Amino acid sequence: MAMASSVKKSKQTAPRYTRAELMNHAEALFAVKAEVLYGALYEAAQETFSIEETQERFNQFMKAKVKG
Repeated sequence: MAMASSVKKSKQTAPRYTRAELMNHAEALFAVKAEVLYGALYEAAQETFSIEETQERFNQFMKAKVKG
């Protein structure tokens, strides 16, 4: 029983991908060109992202107002 409870406690982490991997598959994953995804991830300090994190950053990027 102790082993079963410890397995449930360990949280499964989402796989993480590099910027290059995400940009190579941007059209298939997010239906956008790699350039758009590059813009969404431009200011991020980290080097790897999960699909969910990338989608969230992309959504924020698309909702941002253009300063001009």
